[in-house]
Amino acid sequence: MEFCIRQAECNELNVVHETMREAFKEYAGKLQPESGALRETMEDIERKISGGGGAIIAWNNNEPAGSAQYYFKDGYMYIGRVAVIPQYRGSGLGKRLIHYLEAEARRRSCRETRLEVRLSVPENMKFYERLHYETLEQQYYPGGTDSWYVMSKDMRA
Repeated sequence: MEFCIRQAECNELNVVHETMREAFKEYAGKLQPESGALRETMEDIERKISGGGGAIIAWNNNEPAGSAQYYFKDGYMYIGRVAVIPQYRGSGLGKRLIHYLEAEARRRSCRETRLEVRLSVPENMKFYERLHYETLEQQYYPGGTDSWYVMSKDMRA
């Protein structure tokens, strides 16, 4: 499958939002607490981008297939809301989204990328481990209902 991955324009943030919600809707009612992606608003995305971050969209012809968001903090790029619409899973698109953002991090002279992965979604953890992300720390949700790993990859290697 041919995908075109590029930076989202300001007038395409609704596509980023809709793609994210479509990709994360399978977790509705299954995670405690609920995935923040399902609560995130267009205004939240706009706020991240206006603070120096951005978003990317993967297109399959004229149809959105995936998206991701990012921002910069303390010398690293934080990658979040990596979203692949279910019909495109298994196509390598998730890996291509991450590689696109890693190239952007290097272009901007970031020394590392970071992301967070819920332990209740172990297949996502394995995905990032295959991409050479390493666990920095484990964090816990209030009440101990779930936890997540903060993972990192050195961009200087």
